Amino acid sequence: MKPVIAVSAQTAISESKHYGEQRLTSLYDLYVDSIKAAGGLPVILAHGDPAEAPILLDRFDALLLPGGGDIDPANYGEHRDAENLYGLRPESDLFEIALVQQAAARKLPLLGICRGLQVINVALGGTLHQDLPEHPQDFAGRAFAGHYRTRIEPDTRLHGVVGTSELVVNSLHHQGVKDVGEGLAVVASAADGVVESLEPTDPEWDMLAVQWHPECLRSDHSAAIFDWLAAAAAARLMRVDVHLVFDADQEPLKVEGAVAS
Repeated sequence: MKPVIAVSAQTAISESKHYGEQRLTSLYDLYVDSIKAAGGLPVILAHGDPAEAPILLDRFDALLLPGGGDIDPANYGEHRDAENLYGLRPESDLFEIALVQQAAARKLPLLGICRGLQVINVALGGTLHQDLPEHPQDFAGRAFAGHYRTRIEPDTRLHGVVGTSELVVNSLHHQGVKDVGEGLAVVASAADGVVESLEPTDPEWDMLAVQWHPECLRSDHSAAIFDWLAAAAAARLMRVDVHLVFDADQEPLKVEGAVAS
């Protein structure tokens, strides 16, 4: 049985000639294809009521938070100071923050990518630089080629996953981690000091967050990140408590199982 991995949808405004301006719930195939290639079953999770996060996550073996627009600074106690904030969706922020907090509470395997890393940090009490004007971004549109070096700390989950202490990655973001959230550790950084990866300090929680976009990079290192997520989800799926249900005559009727928390 393949593990089922929820992927938080991206939201945007689309112009339709039939319906006019409409809100769009979507996801790049790059994420879907990467999960499939790793052996997982992706399910696109539309944004909704944050209070429904516990019910939703009961149904999945892992969660992926993808890239997207900026996070409203109000979520980490700041005013909107940067002039070039884009794609603000406060309701999406609240929904994804609730997902992270519930994933942390139940130690659900979680991968955050770009915005996803930032949501994880904010959900756990961290803050962001609203704009990094000197930080190099995608050079000449090379989202699908590495152009930016990041150093990885030894003896970390990320190091074990990619098997190296340095990666050449892409850089498509203008925001970044400022204050690190509670229970998180910086495990990779760029030469300019920008945080490139976070992990939990709790070794029992299978969580990894990267600031770059591995779904765009056709490399063994990038595939290894999705392989790790699928493996963590499969391991959770297999942690099943099986017991027999008996009828009045003590004859077994069926076998029930529940995923361990």
